[in-house]
Amino acid sequence: MQKPMEILIVDDEESILYTLETVLKKEGYSIRSAKSVTDALARLDEKPADLIISDVTMPERSGLDLLDNVKKRDPENLVILVTAFGSEALAVEAMKRGAYDYLPKPFANDDLKITVRRALEKRILRRENVMLKERLHERECLDNVIGKSENMQRVFELVEKVAETDATVLITGESGTGKEVIANVIHGLSLRKSEAFIRVNCAALPETLIESELFGFEKGAFSGAVSRKLGKFELANKGTIFLDEIGDMSLTTQTKILRILQEREFERVGGQVLLKVDTRVIAATNKDLTKAIKENAFREDLFYRLNVVNIHLPTLRERASDIPLLVEFFARKFCDKFKKTYRQFSDAFMNRLVKYSWPGNVRELQNIIERVIILDDEKMPNESVEANLQTDKPSSALDESLLYDKVFALPYREAKEIIVKDFEQKFFKNILERTKGNISKASLMCGMHRKNLYMKLKEVGLLINEHRENESGQEDQA
Repeated sequence: MQKPMEILIVDDEESILYTLETVLKKEGYSIRSAKSVTDALARLDEKPADLIISDVTMPERSGLDLLDNVKKRDPENLVILVTAFGSEALAVEAMKRGAYDYLPKPFANDDLKITVRRALEKRILRRENVMLKERLHERECLDNVIGKSENMQRVFELVEKVAETDATVLITGESGTGKEVIANVIHGLSLRKSEAFIRVNCAALPETLIESELFGFEKGAFSGAVSRKLGKFELANKGTIFLDEIGDMSLTTQTKILRILQEREFERVGGQVLLKVDTRVIAATNKDLTKAIKENAFREDLFYRLNVVNIHLPTLRERASDIPLLVEFFARKFCDKFKKTYRQFSDAFMNRLVKYSWPGNVRELQNIIERVIILDDEKMPNESVEANLQTDKPSSALDESLLYDKVFALPYREAKEIIVKDFEQKFFKNILERTKGNISKASLMCGMHRKNLYMKLKEVGLLINEHRENESGQEDQA
């Protein structure tokens, strides 16, 4: 049974309240009443109303004052004001301030019914629009996650269940499996979807900056702090914070993250005021945190705080049946982006993709399909990606002759993007070969911070194995 619409009537005269309540109750509405603006605001605090009908002239505070307060709380609130005969100027002022309509005294009961009915029809239409937008938003979120394989269906079921809660989520899986996409979907399907989604890449932030990035700082907290800065947790208040690559966070910072998860409070760097936040935490890592705990590289208590719900994403190798769906999704996406005509891929081409080991997972597949779409105008032949599909090897660079034949015929920005990607893949592959995969040595050789190099290698699909630097500076392969 549909719930009756709620109307709040505000008037200081008992007889008027009684008349309005009697007429509108017969129409099937649920009626509450208040004798002053203060009383009305208190009743709205207890329970919102679908429509407010208020007299303009009342002792202490006027109906215009009520209108202003109601609109500040929620601009979508509908208010009908009852004005005295001859108060046309007052009625115009009320409409300017956002009143839905006005009723001049004395008014016929039929006029009251019609005005109320129109207002509530508008309210219902707004609700339906909001619900439609929410359904479309949910559909859009889920449409961005492609997969009919059994293991991906289990992921989707878990995502939908956990999204409607505020539970902390730990997303695990290899690089390129789509951990950030899943985090976005969880936020997009949650009650917090209208609030901020703040991403923090823990691996890319230097140890000296991560605390001020997460918690903010006060003016004068350190050299260069010329003004107060809000941290990521504060910016994500009422929304969601996504802590990506949390396995790369130092033990010192882990301690501070643990505190905010336990107490939901923190202090800005250089500050003394304890700040409370209501922020949902989603974390992700491509590392084995249980192994890191045994090696004293990750706090066990923080792991249990984060691992309330674990969502493990399968590799593309483990969901090869999804590759044709992903290929079509990416192909259509990039055909739209680059204004190309979409055409079906051959069976031979699809077989090559399915058989490939995909060390870079979905991210690597997306990069390859983007290159195919850019480099081939009317057809999408296999040879465009042959170099990228060497079994059990990371993606190699584009064929040189193909690069020069096709790329230089493209617009400047598209050509530049392809050439830069090709250069980066060749450059970093050469560095890794010369250093035998030692990330620290490679970072020194190319003049980059180790964490920045780590992220770049993942981006270009060259990071197959996880690396961890031990105390002696040597690297172990996990």
